[in-house]
Amino acid sequence: MRRLGISLSLLVGILGVHCAAPSFGTLLASGANQHSDYIPSLTSYSQVRYTELDSADDQLSLRRFKAIIEGGSSDRLRYHLQFIYKANNRSVTDDRVFLQDAYLVFLANRVLSFKAGQFVPPFGLERSQPDWNLDFVGRTDVTKRLVVNSNLGRSFARDRGLECNWDPGSWRLSFGIFQGAGTNNPSRGNGPLEVVQVRYEREGTHQGRQWSWRAGLAGSNRRAADLDFAPQLPGLDSSQTSHFRGQDRRLNVFVQGRWGPLRAQGEVFRVWLDPTFGSDILATGAYAQVAYLPVSHVILALRHECFNPNVSVATASSVSQWTAAATYDFAAVPLRFATDFSRARGRSGFRARWRIQVQYFLIRGFRLG
Repeated sequence: MRRLGISLSLLVGILGVHCAAPSFGTLLASGANQHSDYIPSLTSYSQVRYTELDSADDQLSLRRFKAIIEGGSSDRLRYHLQFIYKANNRSVTDDRVFLQDAYLVFLANRVLSFKAGQFVPPFGLERSQPDWNLDFVGRTDVTKRLVVNSNLGRSFARDRGLECNWDPGSWRLSFGIFQGAGTNNPSRGNGPLEVVQVRYEREGTHQGRQWSWRAGLAGSNRRAADLDFAPQLPGLDSSQTSHFRGQDRRLNVFVQGRWGPLRAQGEVFRVWLDPTFGSDILATGAYAQVAYLPVSHVILALRHECFNPNVSVATASSVSQWTAAATYDFAAVPLRFATDFSRARGRSGFRARWRIQVQYFLIRGFRLG
């Protein structure tokens, strides 16, 4: 109770600051173009979330409070730092400030760039979409479980390494090599992690409506000496997944499209775990979602996802889940209100979850000099 009280006090304090923030943020953002590109800019936002579960206590949490510092030349060298603080999420990453991103991007020419530091490897469509601009309150459970480094200790799906991107136009090829243990985790001899992604995209206008689509394929390979995959693969024997040693291979296929006010996307994941000792594990998952913008600032969305931690075991805890969502973006202030309702079916029956999230940008692009 004391921890919850501290978290609630923090939430009230942050929201109090946010209530006075529109004029402050506008003042800070003024004159942003009067300085050199290499002077950093600051962006900060928070998400407060209420979750009601039919099988557990209700939860009020500070889902995210982020501070982002970035800058650099648009045609040569850019840098990015991102910090996060969370509270009352029942997570190992609560109540502590973490450095999420710290990287440099060097543009060698118009089609070739290099990225070095700590960041999300190029694997998965939804994982690359910013959490402040999703059509639902949060990302799919499938993405959280099967994307490289997701639910891996305190990694926040990040790793340290080097990525090369070749982007001549409609095609984009990305290749990265990373340490392989996830950030904020001890190395324990894990890695390296290799990730490659290729995608193709097109866009245009037809009968006054903008359209676009893209599709991609990604694969990863990692040597695991001691990795905890139990949070990724619930329902399996923890003695086999909590200290996994062996080969970790993953595949991701995605497609996304938009036609005027209608947009849709979907992904398929497959994970092959080949342990040094014991039976192989084949985990699968997929989701498909559609969103409709009936009027300005309103998003209505529907999603279905399915997940199986090991298709080779008949008793594995496979899950099928539907989620419906509604989002409203306020026009006068950088405030977003989102809610969604999920109903999941597993071997133990049905589970329901209702979430409400309030998001506010305190500062956007304030130049620090």
